[in-house]
Amino acid sequence: MTRSRDELEGALRALGLRCSIEAYDALAVVVPDLGERLFADDDVRRRAIDLARRYGFSHLAVEVRESVSDPSPRATLPGD
Repeated sequence: MTRSRDELEGALRALGLRCSIEAYDALAVVVPDLGERLFADDDVRRRAIDLARRYGFSHLAVEVRESVSDPSPRATLPGD
């Protein structure tokens, strides 16, 4: 199965989620736009995980951030 970051991002946006996707091999990291709260809903998270699998990812993570700032010096991945 081919992984498609762009198609996953488009599918999540079609659900109404304002976000972008960063891909790290089989891990897709969702970076919600500031103020996006739809990932708080269990059904939305389940649908997002199903979409990630459909587009070739084995894992889906959501980056939690409160404001636009530089990554923490302790961050393990850019944007943490």
